[in-house]
Amino acid sequence: MSKITVLDEQLINKIAAGEVIERPASVVKELMENSLDAKATKIVIEIKDSGKKLIKVSDNGLGMNQEDAEKSILRHATSKIKTADDLFSINTLGFRGEALASIAAVSRFSLTTKQKDQLEAFNLAVEGGQIISSGILAGEEGTLIEIQDLFFNTPARKKFLKSDQVELRHIVDTVIRYALANPEVSFKLLHENHQLLTSPSVKEQQNNIASIYGINLAKELLEINYQSNNINVEGFIAKPYQARNDKSQQVLFVNGRWIKNEDISKAVYDAYHSLLFVNKHPIFILNLTLNPQEIDVNVHPTKQEIKIEQIDLVKKTVMEAIKETLQKNNLIPILDFDAEKQVTFGTTAKTDLSPKYALEKSEQTVLQFKGDEEYSSLEEEIFVPERTVIKETVGNVNLPPLKLLGQIHKTFFVAETEGGLLLIDQHVVQERILYEKFMKQYMNKEVAVQNLLKGEIIEFNSAEKIFINENKNKLVSLGFNYEEFGENTIILKTIPTIFGKMQAKDLFYQVFEQLKEDKNKLEEIQEEIITRMACRASIKAGDNVTIPQMQKLLMELEETKLPYTCPHGRSVLIKITADELEKKFRRKG
Repeated sequence: MSKITVLDEQLINKIAAGEVIERPASVVKELMENSLDAKATKIVIEIKDSGKKLIKVSDNGLGMNQEDAEKSILRHATSKIKTADDLFSINTLGFRGEALASIAAVSRFSLTTKQKDQLEAFNLAVEGGQIISSGILAGEEGTLIEIQDLFFNTPARKKFLKSDQVELRHIVDTVIRYALANPEVSFKLLHENHQLLTSPSVKEQQNNIASIYGINLAKELLEINYQSNNINVEGFIAKPYQARNDKSQQVLFVNGRWIKNEDISKAVYDAYHSLLFVNKHPIFILNLTLNPQEIDVNVHPTKQEIKIEQIDLVKKTVMEAIKETLQKNNLIPILDFDAEKQVTFGTTAKTDLSPKYALEKSEQTVLQFKGDEEYSSLEEEIFVPERTVIKETVGNVNLPPLKLLGQIHKTFFVAETEGGLLLIDQHVVQERILYEKFMKQYMNKEVAVQNLLKGEIIEFNSAEKIFINENKNKLVSLGFNYEEFGENTIILKTIPTIFGKMQAKDLFYQVFEQLKEDKNKLEEIQEEIITRMACRASIKAGDNVTIPQMQKLLMELEETKLPYTCPHGRSVLIKITADELEKKFRRKG
């Protein structure tokens, strides 16, 4: 007797539902995609019990006639594709013809639909995949689908759902993503009759983002509109200092389809490169337009994963788009006292108000007044005879004109600029300068070296000496030339010129320790080594810096590609607006 049996349609649908419908948010996603494919301009989602008790999605789309409505719940019934060739030129969000059949198989399902030229609507009720009623009734143009008691007949699947809060969050995230991708469509999400999200129909995507993520973030976003290699990259990215602790505000679309793609996401991070603080994540909302024939969306039933034929070219284009946008915009953070206050409100942490460094009276820190004379331009030099106005001279960099006033707490430069003042971290300024200078030398294989007058003798144990010899080429490429001097000893002959102020032996040990820590991925750590060397060699908090030294550093900063952060992502400059100061001194409301 044969052991192989042909599964019945109802069981097949339940199996398919396990692939397509993972949780309530999966239902919301599939139904919204159908609404968008039906040209809806208004979509309302209502849920109860985090989607387990009820999911109701209504739209004002094209609707269906009775025949199509009845076919819509059959597996592999779709209006989106007709031949195998259509699979490779898909321009709709749905196409597999599995979603409604899968949903109907694991819920109590009701579909009501009406086309523009029809007098009455058609209703279809399905329970566990079986049609229990159908007929004509009154209804509005468009489609209304109600899903009750999701997974009522598949208790194992229901058991694996997360907490109500987690499932609700997944639904909210799903609606947000499709609202961001379709600013011209109005979205509304209700939970237990409470409005969770309203995204009105707007022409400008930035207004759409403001309704979802808030005005403060939206107005600071940088717009991208970049085209190269027949690839179009559009959307918005946040400035580096707006980065978050999580990835919840990262949204990626390809041809309007919300997808997850590690390659493209990594390209975004690579573009931000040294601008991001450690463990921080950039905010981005990007839509890539690619040739449909060069992507395969038929990879996974949920359609969130796709294959891209020329993925390396796409990654390169995304990187270029973001780098160009970052380089041509002002990335200086503006200090918001009220926002800072909100962050610390209610905390009991004590603030140490004692000065870290004593206030010193010197020519540099005592302001010399010019009587009652007024000045109206940053070009005037009030405090020192040297030129103190630093002007923007580099292509895309938006380093503003500024007038140096001095140093405070032996840590920060203070400068006047248009519309306020700048606080500049002296350590971070030089760290960015040294990092970019050395990185340029290293990438061009032109590392300038400084010959030591007297070679440094350095001893190691046997294992360390073997490791050093194995990595001699790497050390030489970083500017460290040495000679053998006994069995476990070397004489260090050169160090990188740019880090010449450091003790040669200490600098070598820094690089050696970093190489040892990451010995299995040497090619990936060159930047970390350079970043550490730049940090160690830079001015520290507590170091006195004269006005001429400040001027020189800021002139060099102006020559860098990205003068806004150190390689670790810490801000170089922070602006305090005159308007904010006037508020604090109660000169204005």
